[in-house]
Amino acid sequence: MPYKILIVDDHALVREGLATLVSTLPGGATVFTAGTATEALEQAEYHTPLDAILLDCGLPDADGASLIHALSLRAGRAPVVVVSADETPTTVQRIAQLGATAFVPKSRASSEVINAVKLALAGGAPTTPCAPCASGTNSPAALNLLTARQLDVLLMLDKGMTNRDIALQLGLSEKTVKNHVTALLNGLGVINRLQAIRRARDLGLLK
Repeated sequence: MPYKILIVDDHALVREGLATLVSTLPGGATVFTAGTATEALEQAEYHTPLDAILLDCGLPDADGASLIHALSLRAGRAPVVVVSADETPTTVQRIAQLGATAFVPKSRASSEVINAVKLALAGGAPTTPCAPCASGTNSPAALNLLTARQLDVLLMLDKGMTNRDIALQLGLSEKTVKNHVTALLNGLGVINRLQAIRRARDLGLLK
């Protein structure tokens, strides 16, 4: 049976391109499209349950990132793959916190989009944005996960340093370091330091 996939983007050309791309999935796909947040919510509810949603965050009538949870619920908890031109670390981290299964910058190859969709369709748990499209040490997609300061903290965590050690090394307060560590864990989609180090190695952020 073909997958049911909703594509949300305010540019018709992008919608058409993504529709053509997902039609190459094994088994095919029935594609529904929307150009606004209002249309997206209507389509998600009408066609529920969906198998996946591809969402652009640059919608004209709403903040696309804020739609992730609402769309997923209306579509029978369908996984959401964000495909966006906004690759800033703040946006990427926010998308991770809102529960997107994956994030793929529009600057990346179409193969990375389809790989992210396949991951979502496989039923994987929500993962760190860019994880499906990250490859190789210091890949641009992987680096977009964290700020420069968070990368500094990550390197020190890998050395086994405590928050106090890191604070002294960087000339920061322990509270500030704790905030950086919390943001780092959220950005990597993990719950503790050990998981953060493992995830960072998988993404090529650590050797």
